[in-house]
Order: sequence, then C-alpha cells, then structure tokens
Amino acid sequence: MATFQAEHRAQFSDTDAAGIVHFSTIFFWVEATEEALFRTLKLPFLKFDGNKLSGFPRVRVECDYLSPVYREELVVVTLSPQEIGDKKLVWGFKAQVGNRPVAQGVLTTVYAWREGQGAMMAALVPLEVKRALEDFFGKTPEA
Repeated sequence: MATFQAEHRAQFSDTDAAGIVHFSTIFFWVEATEEALFRTLKLPFLKFDGNKLSGFPRVRVECDYLSPVYREELVVVTLSPQEIGDKKLVWGFKAQVGNRPVAQGVLTTVYAWREGQGAMMAALVPLEVKRALEDFFGKTPEA
C-alpha cells in the first residue's frame, strides 16, 4: 500500500528548556502532513461554502513515543490509511529522524459539517475525496 510523507524541521519554538521537542508537536506535524496530502491531491482540507463549513475534525488520537526529537532535527512523518470509510478516515502514522523511529500512532477523523456557528454534524465523506484517496493509496481492507 502507498504512503505519503512530509518533512518537518524541529524549531526552537517546538522544544522545552532541555531542547527536546514537546510531545504535542508530533500531532501538529501529523496534521500538517495530512494537510499536505490533501494539497497534493488538490482536495479541500477545509471547505467553506457560504455559511457552511465542512472538514475532518479529529475524534481520536493515540501515540507511542519511541525516542526524543531535538531542535534542528529533520523529522519525516509517514501517513498510511488504515481505513478510508464512508464517514471517517483512520490514519496510521510514523515519525522518524533518519533511521531512528521517534513516534507512531493512529489518528481518527470523521467528515462533518456545520452551518454558521452551529454544532458539527457527521456526514458522508464526499465521493470525490474518497475516490482520490483510494486512487492514491489503494483500497483499505476495512473500506
């Protein structure tokens, strides 16, 4: 199965006083990698249509931290779909510095929309988004 990768340089602002990247930074990089994938596929990551906003809010995330990341290190984040479903996308992710694994986990998103400032409501993933992801990655076993 295909994967998608993006590189992220650990900046001073990503670190604590010891120069180690804060744990939450991994999630920012995973999200930035997901957004880069959508950009590469020319898909809307967030879509504004008049007063309607739609996108993929996060509903679950888990991560195992395997090794610290230090300022100036180049981190490669790899996304691979575990599920391209009718209402959700489940991403497996790995982060590494060179050959050293630093984190791995799973991010679950659902497709949802809202009108104005109303509550988000789950909906079907737009067919063009699902097809583009399946064309890029192949069909997932769960889908």
